[in-house]
Amino acid sequence: MKKLLFFVSIAVIFFGLGLLLSCSSGGGGGARGGDDAFGDDDEIPIDDDVTDDDDGSDDDSGDDATDDDASGNLTWQDPPSSDLMTWDEAKAYCDNLSFDGHDDWHLPTISELRSLIRGCDATVTGGACGVTDDCLDAICWNHACGGCDRLAGPGSGGAYWPDGMSGEIDWYWSSSPVADWDYSAWYVDFLGGWLVNYYVDIGTYARCVRP
Repeated sequence: MKKLLFFVSIAVIFFGLGLLLSCSSGGGGGARGGDDAFGDDDEIPIDDDVTDDDDGSDDDSGDDATDDDASGNLTWQDPPSSDLMTWDEAKAYCDNLSFDGHDDWHLPTISELRSLIRGCDATVTGGACGVTDDCLDAICWNHACGGCDRLAGPGSGGAYWPDGMSGEIDWYWSSSPVADWDYSAWYVDFLGGWLVNYYVDIGTYARCVRP
């Protein structure tokens, strides 16, 4: 009886060893195959060939700057305020301004403010930018409104306003709201002759105008 138990035990041990060898040589191939596809030492392929079709100001060089007076009979405050103002503050500032012997100043509309732009064909009065007094919806903004190269205008320091005009080269409010967006208004950034809209509670500059 003891001999029988001994041989049975030996058989069980050899059978178990056979199963272990079988599993280590061929088992789990599917799971390991997944590891081989992107193992710890491998990198998942990434497409680095990303292009940006929106080349912004590269469409207009600003080289065709002119000194033509596109502002008609408008008279501009110069120098403008040096204080940063929200949109409502800028409107109130111009409405209450007494300057150069006149008190009929107002914050310019976007078309009036565009008439100050010089040296950027896309955003001067009559340029391809679609934002005007007659088109104030957000959708009126188009690629041309992106303006020209930064600080390459004919004004002092590269500003995109008439040569000889002074003031901070920066954003200036218009009185024109974005017609279909609450709490937003249009402005011109004379750093690049850009037309942009932004929230009315941001602080930026005002240059008042009178007829």
